[in-house]
Amino acid sequence: MRREEKSDLISALQSSLKSANGVFVIENHGLTVKEMETLRNELRPVVSLFKVVKNRLMKLALADTDFAPVSELMKRPTAVAIATDALAVTKVLAKFADEHQNLTIVGGKMDADVLGVDDIMQLSKLPSLLEIRGTIARILVEPASRIARVSAEYGKKQN
Repeated sequence: MRREEKSDLISALQSSLKSANGVFVIENHGLTVKEMETLRNELRPVVSLFKVVKNRLMKLALADTDFAPVSELMKRPTAVAIATDALAVTKVLAKFADEHQNLTIVGGKMDADVLGVDDIMQLSKLPSLLEIRGTIARILVEPASRIARVSAEYGKKQN
């Protein structure tokens, strides 16, 4: 890779990091190309970038960002997921790691916290934002629907 290509890659990584709300590092040693392609396809809706990248180039891209502590997690050949929906990424990675023993989740950073493997696994068990919104909507609508049912039954008894 030439110097210009490296600088272009670093600037592309930095632009992806600006809009990210999480960065996750995995070791993909032992995964087949087909398995990596499957993981990439599962992550595509929730990441702005999923790439196997040289650690040195990724560390340079992370240097002046909020995600700089992630560079300490990059010791072996790794792949990086730059997330637009960090919680959804934890779910996909945890599920994929359970199904494929060769995938190792190293860690990541979400909001202000550096996450370890256990933290990512715990986050993957939380409900998604869409599920939480559905639960709140159901809680808000339930009393009104009960009142409507009771008043309808009361109206039937009056007749």
